[in-house]
Amino acid sequence: MKLNNFKNRLKGKIWRNIKNYFYDERIEDSALVQNINLTTTRNQKKAIISYVTFSHFADWENNNIGRTQPFEILSIVKVLIDNDYAIDIVDCHDLKTLEYLKNKKYDLIFGFGETFYQLTLLHPSAITVLYMTEHHPDVSKIEEQKRLDYFYERKKVEAKIVRSGHYYWDHHMLKKYSHVLTMSEVEPFLKDYAKPINIFPTGIKNTSFEFTAKNHDLTKKHFLWFGSYGAIHKGLDLLFDVFENREDIILHVAGFYEDDRKLIGFPDKKNIIDHGYIDIKSDQFTFLMKQCTFCILPSCSEGFSTAVSTTMLHGLIPIVMRNTGFNRLKDNAIFLNDFSIEYIDQQLTDISNKDSEFLRILGENVFYFAQENFSIQAFENRFNSIMKEIHNSKTND
Repeated sequence: MKLNNFKNRLKGKIWRNIKNYFYDERIEDSALVQNINLTTTRNQKKAIISYVTFSHFADWENNNIGRTQPFEILSIVKVLIDNDYAIDIVDCHDLKTLEYLKNKKYDLIFGFGETFYQLTLLHPSAITVLYMTEHHPDVSKIEEQKRLDYFYERKKVEAKIVRSGHYYWDHHMLKKYSHVLTMSEVEPFLKDYAKPINIFPTGIKNTSFEFTAKNHDLTKKHFLWFGSYGAIHKGLDLLFDVFENREDIILHVAGFYEDDRKLIGFPDKKNIIDHGYIDIKSDQFTFLMKQCTFCILPSCSEGFSTAVSTTMLHGLIPIVMRNTGFNRLKDNAIFLNDFSIEYIDQQLTDISNKDSEFLRILGENVFYFAQENFSIQAFENRFNSIMKEIHNSKTND
């Protein structure tokens, strides 16, 4: 006991002497946010969100926040406040927070990650909502491995799984939770849940963008891959192999990570254009939205990519793989049924020669569908209705 007291006093003294050297880091980051909306005048329901804490430390007035998750987390918190919860937020992988939370009692546990899993074990009577921002991990791992095998078959280069299994681990999925809320397809959950719940992600808008008619006779030859890390997972290597052997269609590439570039290279072709990282609020982004008819993402697995929702908000027609997270788009997307080079090559020939009037109508439908479904207000409204549904189901148990 004396040794522990000494260690704590020593740590306290060291921290007091160095903490001001890390002031910016203290402002920007913490693994735990506690007591949002807490009142001590009456009993309240208590909820904990296992996700990320970034939203509650960001400078929203002066930062260009280029991710959708922080906005969505604020909406999740807003809905829980409206439902009279006192709320804590923890980082989804920071297990040290459990030591600070072990004596609390929660009525609702929401989120994912190992922290979420451990919290559900600590509070077995709580309502538990597994939040799936990715496709079911069993599907994702299998499909990503297929892409890696196909890459090796073509290039004789071995690559590792990089997108699947980071946040959703095998033992997380073995446990039955009260509810599952997914941005992806519901079908993989039907064996364990009678009613998996869907929600769309949001997208980011360029507020200076104006949706106007395009000359699709020109723009239908332009395709945008708007990605992030994990280029093989997201099908960029397939597109490189197709466009390298074409002159009639143009591939615009944005968000190509350096590690992926080292692995798959970048073809030296005039019809494959590297735009690097693009700020969605920039004129460069607006230019691409007007130059291209299509956003193409032949990904093997998504929790409905925000690259797709963002480009749809600006009128680009999505070309995506069927059963990978986008099926709810129905007639507002062009679906690919296979990822072989020969198949994609033929499909892009057909797509790039579609009637321009057909593309005009489809592009308008895509734009208005996105405005209705991918705004932060739509997300908040949907999450509010989901929480009411969950509470009603609990009341009727």
